[in-house]
Amino acid sequence: MSKIFTHPVSKLMPFHLSIGVADIKSAKHFYSQVLNCAIGRDNGAWFDVNFYGHQLTIHQTPEGKAAVTIDHFGPMLNKTAWLKVFEQCERHHIEFLLSPTIKNQEMENESGKFVVSDPAGNKLEFKFYQKALY
Repeated sequence: MSKIFTHPVSKLMPFHLSIGVADIKSAKHFYSQVLNCAIGRDNGAWFDVNFYGHQLTIHQTPEGKAAVTIDHFGPMLNKTAWLKVFEQCERHHIEFLLSPTIKNQEMENESGKFVVSDPAGNKLEFKFYQKALY
């Protein structure tokens, strides 16, 4: 059986994901102010986000065309970064679709996750693992 992941996490290459939104202004506020992600290139109709080391391109959907949400995506962070994002979401009164949970606290296999939605309804799952999975 071949392995899907052949490199340590530190060697993984960034991914790019492009999603459409109905309200680009609220999306920019959410990603830059709530999640504290850096905004890169921006032409008014789309902008790039440094999404925890990956490139997320947010683009305005054409008028009359609905933005299609994706099931979910998100970064795997270390626990410190995960807690900071959790605190930012609480500070901005973001609703948790899945409340933050930590399993096996203070054990080698400790892990945590929570899920929130961006303003376009895309579900973002934030995870951490105390010990790398691969």
